[in-house]
Amino acid sequence: MGLDARVMPAAPSGRLRLAPEEHRRLSRNRRLRREVLGWAFLAPMFLCFVIFLVLPVLGTVWWSLRSGGLGGDTKFVGLKNFIDLPDIVGASAAVTNTLVFALISVPLILVGALAIALLLARIERGGSIYRFLIYFPVLVPGVVAALIWLFMTNVDFGLFNGVVRGLGGKPVVWLGADHALTVLAILDVWRNVGYWALFFVAAIIGLPKELYQAAELDGASAFARLRYLTLPLMRRIIFFAVVVATIWGLQVFDTALVLTSGGPGTATTTVIYRVWLYMFGATNKIGVASAISLVLIVTILLLTLVQMRLLRGRRGGD
Repeated sequence: MGLDARVMPAAPSGRLRLAPEEHRRLSRNRRLRREVLGWAFLAPMFLCFVIFLVLPVLGTVWWSLRSGGLGGDTKFVGLKNFIDLPDIVGASAAVTNTLVFALISVPLILVGALAIALLLARIERGGSIYRFLIYFPVLVPGVVAALIWLFMTNVDFGLFNGVVRGLGGKPVVWLGADHALTVLAILDVWRNVGYWALFFVAAIIGLPKELYQAAELDGASAFARLRYLTLPLMRRIIFFAVVVATIWGLQVFDTALVLTSGGPGTATTTVIYRVWLYMFGATNKIGVASAISLVLIVTILLLTLVQMRLLRGRRGGD
């Protein structure tokens, strides 16, 4: 009886060897099984990506080209919703408020987070307690945080005016037209600074200690070590934080809804709040709301690309 074509004659050790063709076939099957297994593990993520991102974006594009309500008949209007955006009442105020909010909150969040992280990285005993206290506001939902600050900013019995009275000053209308947007930005700083502080702490702890030891032996001051070691080594991490914090800042909504309801007037009406009003507070504005959403998506994308261009280091340069 002849040997199977897939099996080579016995080696000197007495064991049968596979033919090269059979060996390649088994290798292909093994590689195919590994790829199928890998894609099977990735499938839930891609499914969520398609369901919660791709399909909503496509739906937004479709709605932006139509006029009508969410539950009623709609008709195709082409680019009319985009053309009419500059003339919509309150649109410019919403854009301005959102940009001012981001310009106030994002730098304060990142600078404050970096300062807190530098302090936390030096604490050896009880550091976990301080980190929890710093991170605790992050765990507070936006609605609850807005309710807390609603009481703190109350004109009659709020904590802030209690401090002002204790210092001999006059009560301040914190949620008035002059201060409401600033209060909203400070609330966002209070909520998010702990998140980025722990993010930076993890990065600082992972920096090479031998560089700091060498710099200290050379007589470099703490400021010099921060400027020439810490910040350059954390450039990409800081860049990531700037991009993400800016994206979050441009999407502020829940705290503006609960704390000020977009007021007084349009003092704290943000872009997302305006989208919400058109989507659920009007009967025929879903096309306008979708058009504003698409403009915001494109704006965030372009802003991210600009930040990547300005902040990224040269390849291999850090």
